[in-house]
Amino acid sequence: MKNILFATFLFLFCISSKGQTAKEQLSIVNSVKLVSKNFYDEIPFSDKLGYYTIQVKIDTGSYEYIFETGGYNTVTSKIMENANLPSLMEVEVGSSNKIKSKIKLSKIPLLQIGKAQFKNVGVFNFDFSASPVINCYTNGGLIGKSVIGEAVWQIDYKKSVIRVSDNLAKMPNLDNSEKIKIELDKTLNPFLKLTINGKEEKFMLDFGFGGLISLTEKTASSIKSANKLTIEGEGNVGANGVLNEKTYVNLLETLTIGKSELKNKVAYSSKSNNYNLLGSELTKYFIVTLNFKDKELILTPFADTENSFETFGFNINLDSSKIYVSKLFKELNAQKEGLLLFDEIIAVNGKQLNNLAALCDRYFYVNNILRTEKEILLKIKRGSEDKEFLIERQKPF
Repeated sequence: MKNILFATFLFLFCISSKGQTAKEQLSIVNSVKLVSKNFYDEIPFSDKLGYYTIQVKIDTGSYEYIFETGGYNTVTSKIMENANLPSLMEVEVGSSNKIKSKIKLSKIPLLQIGKAQFKNVGVFNFDFSASPVINCYTNGGLIGKSVIGEAVWQIDYKKSVIRVSDNLAKMPNLDNSEKIKIELDKTLNPFLKLTINGKEEKFMLDFGFGGLISLTEKTASSIKSANKLTIEGEGNVGANGVLNEKTYVNLLETLTIGKSELKNKVAYSSKSNNYNLLGSELTKYFIVTLNFKDKELILTPFADTENSFETFGFNINLDSSKIYVSKLFKELNAQKEGLLLFDEIIAVNGKQLNNLAALCDRYFYVNNILRTEKEILLKIKRGSEDKEFLIERQKPF
């Protein structure tokens, strides 16, 4: 099972620490201009547990970036230094888990993704030191909504490519598609309306969420759902750290996106969620074309879209030295077998994790097993004791 609530990294824009207005801040962070003309390209992407990474060129370096419709562009301090980028302003920002920090704003003179070149790209300087797991996904950061809004993008999950052009007419896969209206707020967040269990709600299109649907506490309490799970432990993982809180999983009878209806999908919710989110799992059901300049989301359905929710009943995270149990589903198999929050995972199916030198390799190794196997033998360390648990994956609904 993937790390579902890996939340939007940068989506609250707070007050400046040096007295600049929000308008001045936004003029920097949303700055970007597409300079390439009459082009089309196909860019391979990697699916890292629901987060799609692409190669981005900055100055003389090439970096792995997360493609993120609901976040701001970022660079690490290393990229700032290598590309000699200036510090233009210091601001206070928060991530979707409501933890705040002060960081610098800068601009990249020229940024390239495939054949698409962008100039004067506003960025946040973020190293993700408070959430080391994010560095397993990216050594660059986020390509966010301002860059995405300058071109037309098409995510084709089955072919593992993201297509980009300056012209919608150059895009394939638009036959039998549906155009859905989106709205952009002043910070360029894209919103659309969906219907869940017969109730229309406003959602943010946010590929910084690796699942399909995430709900605010208010929306989750308003929908009719007889099936609900509780997850204890860590909640949203954001750029500024991890928030410990309960997360809930609701089974949705119907999810209607435009004229398409998906049945028996799950929605996550927690108290800290600021918006209802439609996440990157959308690309498992549709070829997704983003045409933000014309305020359109274009969906081309795949013929085969059936899958059901299964879980071992726990999730994992990492710190500076170990992989550990970060979330535990109440009354599901992992908890029933005796697994506890913050148990250190030292072996899976007889393979010692310390044989993998890098923590990130261990993290992805365990997560891939959780996605593919039906039964796992888990060896953990709890204090001075080692314990083993044989856990089966289950369909809780």
